[in-house]
Amino acid sequence: MKRIFTFILSVVLIFGIIPIVGCVKEDAVGRSFYDIKVVYDEKTHTLDCSMSVSYANNSDAILDELCFHLYPNAYREDAQFKAVEESVKDEAYLSGESYGKIEIESVKRSGKDIEWSVEGMDDDILVVPLLKEVEPTERVLLDMDFTVHIPNVRHRLGWFNDTVNCGNWYPIACVKTQSGFDTSPYYCNGDPFWSDCSDYKVSITIPSSFSVATSGKSERRENGVNATYESRLQNARDFAFVIGKFDTLSAKVNNIEVFYYYQKDTDAQNTLNCALDALAFFSDKFGKYPYSTYSVVETHFIYGGMEYPGLVYVSDTLNKSMGKEAVIHETAHQWWYGIVGNDQVNHAWMDEGLAEYSTTLFYEFNPSYGITYRQRMADATSAYIVYCDVTSYDGVMDRNIGEFSSFDYTYVTYLKGALMFDTIRKSVGDKAFFNALKKYREEFEFNSATPQGMINAFEKATSRQLKSLFDSFLYGEARIY
Repeated sequence: MKRIFTFILSVVLIFGIIPIVGCVKEDAVGRSFYDIKVVYDEKTHTLDCSMSVSYANNSDAILDELCFHLYPNAYREDAQFKAVEESVKDEAYLSGESYGKIEIESVKRSGKDIEWSVEGMDDDILVVPLLKEVEPTERVLLDMDFTVHIPNVRHRLGWFNDTVNCGNWYPIACVKTQSGFDTSPYYCNGDPFWSDCSDYKVSITIPSSFSVATSGKSERRENGVNATYESRLQNARDFAFVIGKFDTLSAKVNNIEVFYYYQKDTDAQNTLNCALDALAFFSDKFGKYPYSTYSVVETHFIYGGMEYPGLVYVSDTLNKSMGKEAVIHETAHQWWYGIVGNDQVNHAWMDEGLAEYSTTLFYEFNPSYGITYRQRMADATSAYIVYCDVTSYDGVMDRNIGEFSSFDYTYVTYLKGALMFDTIRKSVGDKAFFNALKKYREEFEFNSATPQGMINAFEKATSRQLKSLFDSFLYGEARIY
């Protein structure tokens, strides 16, 4: 997610800089597969869904149950971990506070009902006993019916006016770790999501007066007063879509069809061009973009932008320059989060810091955008120095996002993260640094990297001992002067 901020030193001094934002590789058993049918009800703002999930046990453990995140429950009135942070509630709920949730109606295996339960720290985990154990490399097929009640809020999941954001909306399998399933709650800070890559087939039925921007390639089929979008996406960490009454522009770059869905943008062609430039640049620097389509959606959103595989949100409240920056940053996330995953709850710097520095790289190598590398890094350095001087500084980057305040999260994860990667680049030189980024992507594509995995990849690619340099930023008191 992109939290937009401006580096103005005098403003920092009075705490005026407040963010206005916001897979496992295929082996013998293959990837999990989600087949979801969705019907959107415009009057009730609900998604009526049926889902078949063929879960592939790629772990080395024998499983007697599966766990699924129920992220929409973070929008409940009595949620302990609320999706919307208190400081932006008034801006997010412009029509008054509203609530949402996900209701599981049935879970079946081989046509037989299973006695499932909703557990977790905040009634946010669906626990499904499997009755018959699933061995490593085996699959289990589950069928679920559920309803998503969408709140009236400008957020990842929410409707406002005639636009409906559908991010993190369906039960998604928790990542299986050595210690069990990761059941972290929906913290309002950062992007509290982590999932394995799967294949998707999603059918979305809507009133025919609307259109849908989706993750993956989609085809529209008219059926009377309704229209149905059939979408497919392979080897992706998640699936999102946005319903609205959009104007659309499209063009191709590197044989990738890029779409821009918008309603208010008076300079839409330049926004599309920015997405094309960013996709081409990052493909050259980091390796090929893996999907046949990429969609940028201007939508009602409280933060600057939000990334999903093959689709990103960009807030309709941003001015022209900040809108372009959000497009660039979220496009970088197609690599750092999408292709190379990580535990965003405990190691958020891995994708956010690298996406933020990648944005600076884009400006460096695309001078026509009028923003220089030197300017970006000088502003970042100045802002971070003042942040250290005027706060009760805790510079530990590698920690749970629930331990950050929103203010600290922006400076420590985005800014300090970008400064760390810039320091590494200066230490090893350009050739070795860009080689390290490509090697890091190649080693962990469609998988999840750990901090040590990243360090090892960089050390291998550069033939340099970098752990102490990484650690000085991640766990020590490294300051920038």
